[in-house]
Amino acid sequence: MLALRIEYLTGVCMATRHNDAERATPEWPPHPDRLYSALVAAAEPDQSGPTGCSGSARQALEWLLKQGAPQLHATRAYRRTTPAVPMPSNPHEGEVWARAEKNNPGSITLLPVHRKKTLLPIPAVVPDEPVVYFIWPSADPDEYREILQSICNRVTCLGRSRSLVRVTVKDRAPVATHVPDSSGEIQLRVPREGRLCYLIDKHRRDGGKPAPSPLRRYRHVDAPSIRSDGDRSIFTRFWVFRPASGDPVLPVEATVNVTRAWRQAVLRQIHEATCGCPRWAGTVPLCKDASDCYATIPGALSGYARDCSPIRAPHVAFIALPFVHAAQRNADGTIKGLAVLIPRDLDDDSAALTILAQALTRIEANGMPIPRIGMWHLKEEPADAPSLLTLDRRTWTGPSRTWTTATPMVFGHFPKPRNGGEARVVLDALRLAGINASNVVEIAVDRHAWLHGAPPSWYFRARREQAQAERRQWIRHVTLRFERPVLGPLAIGAQRYFGLGLMRPVEPNGA
Repeated sequence: MLALRIEYLTGVCMATRHNDAERATPEWPPHPDRLYSALVAAAEPDQSGPTGCSGSARQALEWLLKQGAPQLHATRAYRRTTPAVPMPSNPHEGEVWARAEKNNPGSITLLPVHRKKTLLPIPAVVPDEPVVYFIWPSADPDEYREILQSICNRVTCLGRSRSLVRVTVKDRAPVATHVPDSSGEIQLRVPREGRLCYLIDKHRRDGGKPAPSPLRRYRHVDAPSIRSDGDRSIFTRFWVFRPASGDPVLPVEATVNVTRAWRQAVLRQIHEATCGCPRWAGTVPLCKDASDCYATIPGALSGYARDCSPIRAPHVAFIALPFVHAAQRNADGTIKGLAVLIPRDLDDDSAALTILAQALTRIEANGMPIPRIGMWHLKEEPADAPSLLTLDRRTWTGPSRTWTTATPMVFGHFPKPRNGGEARVVLDALRLAGINASNVVEIAVDRHAWLHGAPPSWYFRARREQAQAERRQWIRHVTLRFERPVLGPLAIGAQRYFGLGLMRPVEPNGA
């Protein structure tokens, strides 16, 4: 094993996200490409030849590239809120020569004190533990250990010059929190073979900023503090998408209409990839009307077995993410984004995940129509730099001991007082969601929500014409308190696969 331990000596990581044009978004965790560039810059230069660094250092750095994408261990970090710093703008070269003439009174404007000030943001994060590990589990660095440690000793910062670090070579490392996964939700820049030559040539040509390495997807590993399967939901991860700024704004009461359109758009794209027949050119047919088409779609994605009966195993859920909060009174309950929840059993089905990922990519390109509303132009929200707290996956995963519904739960059957009442139905719903019911210590059921921005439960009832054709449903807001922290995302109830019964942790850290 090879592990590089990066310790932030000031407890703060100052680094700007590579694709942020405004240079105001911090980067966390640090990307492997950033670390590799720092190692190349710190390598001992070769004074006798044009290689850019000494022969032994070059061999060690090229060997490191061949080890592939590393795993990472990085704790949760919180964005530091600081005001932008006014900085004087730099004069361009023509202005310097024009004003540097003898006895030119305008030369004084070249001094920083007389320059126009521009607000410069300094993005930074404060991690829970100011240490990051880059881990190559199968690497054997014995031949290059000393030269790698020599290079690491010269690395003084990672990111901005004030982001001071100490880098050391280790034989052991903690359990990885970020692992490479082609269907992961986090994208990190990872250097490939040939990166060393590019960096040296770029520095020799103009010394400018190099182009970033290609992005590679990573998956965030569940928190190690959750040791029991009964303390985590059936969903392990999810992809988040946000509509464009000019798209229609919808309230949380429209959750089912939006998620049904969301599911139909995904199924349509999956059908084009697996079946491709013209029968889906109009509306998406029911399974009983197109059983041969649904037979080509994995049941974990459609929710139907081959005989068109609903599958009992957990399958993909389509949810809407509303702006609701326990403390912020300005929460208005509008839908800020959409998500696809991935069940735990689907992690081992790489073919189904690939089909789903390709369908989501095509929806990003073509848009998602919502009947009687308009078109939403969706874009995947990066997990490592979400634009809103509502779109941050950690907002919906916890772990936490207290969970409450952002959208009310639809009861699977009518609660009978002689058979445990509402509490019994809630406990049954928790078991279906993968949660150990014996972990529950308190249940509160009400028509009103605990969260600001979440409307009362009767706002989500079916329309009058639907209610005449469907059985009357018992729908309530639910708040749960557990003995041990529970890890989400958590959705319970009969309509959990369509966004109702979505719960939010009230104590994100499980305190």
